Amino acid sequence: MWSWWKKKTPGRILKVRSRADADQVSRIDLTDLVPPAADFLAHSAAAMLVLSGEYSKVGRQAWSVVDQDALARATQVALERYETLHGLLADYVPNATEAMVGPLAYVKEQMARMVADRWFERVATCYAVGGFLTDFYRTLAQGLPTSLSNKVLEVLADTTDETLSGDVLARVVELDVQYVSRVSLWSRRLVGDTMLIARNALPRINRVTSTGDRFEPLFTDVLASHSKRLDRLGLTA
Repeated sequence: MWSWWKKKTPGRILKVRSRADADQVSRIDLTDLVPPAADFLAHSAAAMLVLSGEYSKVGRQAWSVVDQDALARATQVALERYETLHGLLADYVPNATEAMVGPLAYVKEQMARMVADRWFERVATCYAVGGFLTDFYRTLAQGLPTSLSNKVLEVLADTTDETLSGDVLARVVELDVQYVSRVSLWSRRLVGDTMLIARNALPRINRVTSTGDRFEPLFTDVLASHSKRLDRLGLTA
């Protein structure tokens, strides 16, 4: 809704490395795939606000003081990321909070679908969804105007929240081998809904071409990183 506020400048060319063949590189022009700066910032800020709230919830339900401390610090990292993105958004729109209304409602709706009965699965939601979206926004940000791109990439470079929540999950799976399969299964179920959140940030253009989904290359490295994120904990993607 705020795309009129600043004229979109041509994006750069992004190289996306295939997970199946690390030597084969496809090039995609992000010019038509990246949303206007204000739309990108509103969506990414909304996602980080929701993520910080999810971290706060699981932190209050933590099984131990160590886990509670880790999740409290993860909450702060996600919140600081939100505040910085919100501040950048304020440079593009009259009211940054109002610009977030639509994206925030959508992200909340999708996150509400990711209902887990077990506490450690809710931690996995923060770990997997937060990591996936951060990777996605980092990829998409490379097509923004250079000055803004550098600022956004700097904000998203801090993944301490992912490390902290990953440590919590590592302690969980060490308690009982049964937790490994449960967390793996839950993390796989999260991918579809998380991709819906990511796709909602993309421009409303013709998504399908004669060669397939034009946005698919954007998710190649993101999905590869998701698999590696789970592999680090001995989980199956």
